[in-house]
Amino acid sequence: MRPGTANRYVLALGLALIGTLGSSQLEAGAAAPPRFILPDGSVRYDYGRRPAPVLSCKPHYVCDITLDSGESVLNMAIGDASRWVIAGGQSGPSGTTPHVFVKATQPNLDTNLVITTTKRVYDVTLRSADDAKDSRISFFYPDDDAAAKAAIAIRQRAAIDSVLAGTPQVGADQADAKYIIGGDVLLAPDKVFNDGVRTFIEWKTLPAELPKIVTIAKDGSAQITNFRVVGSAYIVDTINPNFDLVIGASADRPGRPERRALIRHL
Repeated sequence: MRPGTANRYVLALGLALIGTLGSSQLEAGAAAPPRFILPDGSVRYDYGRRPAPVLSCKPHYVCDITLDSGESVLNMAIGDASRWVIAGGQSGPSGTTPHVFVKATQPNLDTNLVITTTKRVYDVTLRSADDAKDSRISFFYPDDDAAAKAAIAIRQRAAIDSVLAGTPQVGADQADAKYIIGGDVLLAPDKVFNDGVRTFIEWKTLPAELPKIVTIAKDGSAQITNFRVVGSAYIVDTINPNFDLVIGASADRPGRPERRALIRHL
């Protein structure tokens, strides 16, 4: 045998074996749709993934396809209507979760079922066998989950942006601005209001030395309160009837007294 002939022979034999496997084991492996077995023994598939989900039914036993809560079945079409029985049903509060019940009349059947709903189109492969186990299936909806998560993320981002921009959660005409401001006029803000969640303390120009915020409780006790500086405003993540803006006396500068502006809600 000439040099290289043996290698070509082995390669050709390997390709032939792969071709043979491709019509049996390889194709059988590829035909298994992605699925997840739930603790109750039912099988859940990702909606829209191919190949089609498979419902395996024991003859003369009812199998169940559970659809998404809130959608309604419009039509059901089965390939072998003479040997399969299908019916609709509901479950859950107010019957909002649709079901499709399927029964095979004999073993070794193979067909498909197409279900159209107010939200989706389902294509399910139906098989019957005496030892069938996957008699209940349902679906994950990854696209819907992703869309819902994206919508939540957008709302969360908008809320964060509103804080960073100092924008109240309600319109200016709805904001509570019933505050009086007193004390040190050079420290006093130009406007104070709350949106029911946060307090906004605004200056035309921030003081050269930023004061701290002290919350005054009903019993007269004081507590330093955290805040964010956005532009020329303080944003406090709470509402309180009494705030003080304080620049304390400095031991490094003898004779400099404490400075305090008072904010009181009417």
